[in-house]
Formats: sequence, C-alpha cells, structure tokens
Amino acid sequence: MIILVRLLRIALVTILCIVAFAALFEFLNAIPTHLSLSDHPQAGLTNPRGPLVFDALVWGVVFRAPGYLLNGTIPLLIVLAVAEWKSAKSWRWHLAIWIIAGLLATGFPATDPWRFAAALLAAAATGYLYWLLAGKSAGDWLQAWRMREPNAGRKLLNYAAYVVLAYLGYQLSGYLYYGGKLLWVAAVSEPGPGTPPFRVEYERELTASQKVAMMDFPDPVSCLRKAETDDLSIDRLKEMDWDRIDNDEEANVCVFRLLGSYENLSYATGWFKAQGFDVPEKFSSSHPYTERDGTQRVTGMHSIRKNGPKFPAKGVVRRAFRSIPYGMSVDATWSKNGKHLLWVKTRFSTL
Repeated sequence: MIILVRLLRIALVTILCIVAFAALFEFLNAIPTHLSLSDHPQAGLTNPRGPLVFDALVWGVVFRAPGYLLNGTIPLLIVLAVAEWKSAKSWRWHLAIWIIAGLLATGFPATDPWRFAAALLAAAATGYLYWLLAGKSAGDWLQAWRMREPNAGRKLLNYAAYVVLAYLGYQLSGYLYYGGKLLWVAAVSEPGPGTPPFRVEYERELTASQKVAMMDFPDPVSCLRKAETDDLSIDRLKEMDWDRIDNDEEANVCVFRLLGSYENLSYATGWFKAQGFDVPEKFSSSHPYTERDGTQRVTGMHSIRKNGPKFPAKGVVRRAFRSIPYGMSVDATWSKNGKHLLWVKTRFSTL
C-alpha cells in the first residue's frame, strides 16, 4: 500500500509539473513578442502585458501540455522511479532531470537563444517545484515499507504497485529507442533532406523530432501502405499509411513527401480528399489562398469530433489525448507559380 500511494503521489506531481512547464515555457518564450509590441504602440494594444500573460499561459496549458503529457509522462515517471529507489533527495538531481527533459521536449533549440533560455528557466523552475512537492522526500517510503508487518507485502494493492512498475519498465524500451534517435540526429549524424527535399518555413522549426521524422521517412515509398510494387503513380501517391504516423512531425514529413512528388498544386485537392479531408473551395487547388508574398496555400480539414483523430491510429490512451482538439487542418504552401511545394504545417483547433 505504501508503494502504491507513493507512486500515485509521484504521478500526480509529475503531471502537475509538466503542465506548469508548458505554461511557463510559453510565457517566457512570448516575452520577446511582448517587448516588441510594447515598443510599437501603433499596434493597437492598450495593454500588451495582459494578452501576453493570458494568451501564452492558455496556449501552454491547452495546446502544449497535452503533447508533453502524452510523450513525456511515462519516461519521466521511469527516471523519477529510479531516483526514488536510489533515494536521490538532492535538489540538484531533480533540476538536472527536469532540465534534460525540458530540452528534449523543446527539441534542443540551441539555434534560438531566447527559446533555449526559456526552456532552461522553465525546466529549472519546474524541477524545483517537483523537489518541493515530492523529490525531497524521495526514498522515505522505503524505510517504512521495510518496517511493515511480515505478511503486508502480500496484500493485493502491493501487487498492483508491482504491476504498475512492470508496465513502466515495459514502456521504457520504446522511449529509450526514440530517445536514442533524438540524440543521434542532434549530436551524431543529421539526416539529409530526403526525396523530395523536405523544407520548413522557419529554420527554428527544424527540431530534433522533425529530423527523426525525416530519417524515418526519407522518401515517398516509406510513407505509403505496403504494396507489391513501389511505383509512384498519381493514384499510388494517395495511399498514405496513416497507421505509421505517431506525431505531428511525421505527418508533416510524409504529407510533404507525397504532395511534393506531384508536378504542381493542381493535384492537392484530390490528394486531400483521398485521405478523407474536406477542402474548402477558397483553399482548393482551383482557388488556392494567395499569401501576401504571392505563395499559394491549399488546406485540407479533418473533423476529430466526428471522425476521431487521424493519428495515432493505435493505443487507447494516445488516441484519447489526440481527441482533445475538435479539428485538424493541414496547410500545404506552394511557390508563386504553384509548381514547387515549399512547406507543410499541421494545425489543431481546440476550444
């Protein structure tokens, strides 16, 4: 019972700290925008500080936190469980754990100094919060557990605690594998752009997670459902294997690989509809939305509320997190002449 109660406390505090990190990171990352708006009163904001606080915090909690919870809760619980077992009570250990987790979550944004500083500060503050709520008592339960009655370890709740630990251990292999790929692309070998060459609108968007997706899906064939032949006909390019897509980065890469294989944007509407997306007339291939710089955008929309999340296709918990937004859209932006795909962005709509 002691083990189970302690695990429950660690899990709840970890979830709270992840949400706090998301909100604080978005707030700190928005400060440059706030300062810029403060220097330009003609922007029409009578109180730019208010919108900064509200919008950044809400964005972090509503949009960022679900993704961080989905991808980071179990890895953090595993690491923190080891810290518990080793009775690591020092605040330095917990700051180190959360700083590493924060940098991994934000894709090691070393090329963006302010974003990097925001991640460090938010992670350090969150690590200290975790230490106050749970870390400084790490391992205390071990002494109490060892002093339990001789047969107390046979209670059903104790066995339930061991089942939870076994599940966390089972999950560890998958996260270690993905973490290894993150380290590989960040520190050892950066993948090439692939075929067709993958691009993003802004350099800072090319995170470690994006590079892993580029490595896992290097060409159109890797994004398609299995078939006897690897031809890339017009119809064959519509057979995207959504079952293999686990996150936004993989979706962006694969949509780019397939849409970018067509001659021009005239095929975009047909491709989106083949995936089950709706294409508004004013954002279609025949009437693309023209940006201020002359680039043309075609948008496909998917109702998560009606049809469920497009990805991931497997896993009850993961699909439950992806069902939080009510809609998803994919923007494909083409060159001024409509012959070259420039970038792809996946967006989600949340109440």
